[in-house]
Amino acid sequence: MGSLLVIIAAAAVALLWVRGTRRNRLRWLARLDLPGNWEREGESGRLELTGELHRGRYRFQEGRGGHGDESGGWLLEGHALILTSDAGKTTECELRQFQDGKIGIDGPGREQRIYQKVPSNVVPLRGRSGG
Repeated sequence: MGSLLVIIAAAAVALLWVRGTRRNRLRWLARLDLPGNWEREGESGRLELTGELHRGRYRFQEGRGGHGDESGGWLLEGHALILTSDAGKTTECELRQFQDGKIGIDGPGREQRIYQKVPSNVVPLRGRSGG
């Protein structure tokens, strides 16, 4: 009987830990707010992320004239931003948040790049309430 209580207590602690970890991750993802348009700091370049808070589609526009453009799918696993281009090439980059609206991406071909989020002028409309 005593061992059953220990197992139940351990399961409850594990459940609370998992729920807390999930809640913290969702809060961090909301704070990152990755979907949107990001301008490269100090150089011409743009990163467009669409989709959910942790995955979707991306498009890099590097330099002027469209040279170096790339698009594909993105996925955030921990602090790793995994990019899979439409050509099938997969690249893993480290993602850092410096402050709200400012991120750093560091990986092969994208060494120490800093992006600033472009503010959106879209205002969400509230739905009509029942009355």
